[in-house]
Amino acid sequence: MSESQALPNDEEISWFWEEMEADVRATLSPEQRIAIEKAMAKSADESRPADLRLYLGKYFIRIIAGKERRNKKRLRQDLKKNPVFAKRNLPVAILFWTLWVFSVLYVLAFISTLVESFLFK
Repeated sequence: MSESQALPNDEEISWFWEEMEADVRATLSPEQRIAIEKAMAKSADESRPADLRLYLGKYFIRIIAGKERRNKKRLRQDLKKNPVFAKRNLPVAILFWTLWVFSVLYVLAFISTLVESFLFK
C-alpha cells in the first residue's frame, strides 16, 4: 500500500511522506499511514486563514490573517523564538510604519479638501 493511497492527490501529504526519513516511514503499518493521512486531511479541511503574498523581485511580503488556534504555551514559545521587535524585522516595520503615516496624511488631506470645497464655496 502506498503512502498516499488514502488521499492520492494531496501535495501536502506527498511532501510529508517525502520529508519523513525512510527508516521511520518503514516502521509504520498501512493502518497507521492511513490514520496519519486522515488526520492531515481533516486539519487541511478546516478553514484556512487569509494568505496574501506579494512578490517584489527577489523579495516578498506575506501577510497571514485569521483566527489564532494555537494554545498559549505554543504562542509563548513562538514569541520567544520570533520576537516582533527583532533586528531582522526592523526594515519591514519601518516600511509599514512609513506607508501607514503617508496613508493617514493622504486621507486627512483628502478630507480637508472635501471640507474646504463644501464649507468655503
